[in-house]
Amino acid sequence: MIAYFCVEDALSRAVLVRLLQSLLDEVHLTELQPNHGGFGWIKKKLANYCTLAQSYHVFILTDLDRAKCPPSLRRNWIDSSGLNEPLPTKMCFNIAVTEVEAWLLADHVNLSNYLGIPIRSLPDDTEIADPKELLLNRVRLHGSREARKELLPAGNAKIGLGYNAHLSRFAMEYWDFNRAADRNASLHRAVERITAIGQAAC
Repeated sequence: MIAYFCVEDALSRAVLVRLLQSLLDEVHLTELQPNHGGFGWIKKKLANYCTLAQSYHVFILTDLDRAKCPPSLRRNWIDSSGLNEPLPTKMCFNIAVTEVEAWLLADHVNLSNYLGIPIRSLPDDTEIADPKELLLNRVRLHGSREARKELLPAGNAKIGLGYNAHLSRFAMEYWDFNRAADRNASLHRAVERITAIGQAAC
């Protein structure tokens, strides 16, 4: 399968690529905006990506952030792009509630081992307002020396210099997304959606 994908940042890239490579058979991926310009650039180009999706599978992953709910964010993007439902059948629009970090937090066992934080410190409900801040707080309190070095910010920075690289490695090598999907509804929907595409392509 030839497929295209578009994400907000480096961590989202690792998460989506892991899902696509795991759930789709012999997929050949091309990234549509490798400079990761945030959600604004994806939203601006949505009409172009829908045109591409007339011929090829296109996978989008964005964060819900402060939007009310996934349907309202999707509706806002579609309306602002001058599009109408339904989108092309090969357009796969995925929204992480509320950030992609929540999808990683949902794999309690492996994330606990990777970052050196106790499982009991991780929430059962990972669709929380600020999963990134919760993750940083847990690492600050309990994390291994390596996790603190890579993830925690210095000075006025919001995240550590190694934040994306360290968590991307976890996403690509250790993350059990099937286990995590049992604890995060938006991830569960994304896994089901991508799995169905893979099965239909067989």
